[in-house]
Amino acid sequence: MPLKPVATPTKGEAAFVALREAIWSGALAPGERVTLNGLAGQLGMSLTPVREALRRLAEHGLVRHVPNQGTVVTERSVERAEEIYGLRLLLEPVATERAAERMTPDVLAGITAAREEIERAIEAGRGAEVPALNAELHRRIYAASGSEYLQEFIGKLWNGVPFQAISLTGRHERSDGEHRGIVDALAARDGALAARLMTAHISSASEHALRHLAGAPGGPDSA
Repeated sequence: MPLKPVATPTKGEAAFVALREAIWSGALAPGERVTLNGLAGQLGMSLTPVREALRRLAEHGLVRHVPNQGTVVTERSVERAEEIYGLRLLLEPVATERAAERMTPDVLAGITAAREEIERAIEAGRGAEVPALNAELHRRIYAASGSEYLQEFIGKLWNGVPFQAISLTGRHERSDGEHRGIVDALAARDGALAARLMTAHISSASEHALRHLAGAPGGPDSA
């Protein structure tokens, strides 16, 4: 069987990923002003790929243009989070239901492995790894829907309130239990149940996230 060529990220893609990670991690803080020249210097790149990256970041809602200030990292607010979680509640259960109806053994194996990796991280006290693992589990579920549009829209919503920035202290175990129920429903190909459980899961995460954004101290967790 012939091997497929390995895709090499463009400089624009590399700049986008680097800046997105910096925003997600808080290295670029909400409200911080960023400049094309400054970012290009820090990344060791020319202006063109960084300009492309900033355009994509703006499309994902991670940066915005402010008159008389320039480009700033988008601030996180209760109002913004309420809107984003409301839209997540509309789209993600639909994607989950579609995923259940289209589920195959191979896809289920990948989703199950992703959930089990979260469980191992929790048990080992590797809480800092949970947000990215949580995002990967959700990504796999929504990818199983077969809808590129749903995946694209959901991805933008997740970027709107960076998951690494939300502290949901004490929710690891509860979230893992919710994930287990969702995966069981996917395994049973019960779309209606999987959608209801995902709705409950996002609603629970939303309550904790909004409390955090209203004033609780922050740190990474799962949503």
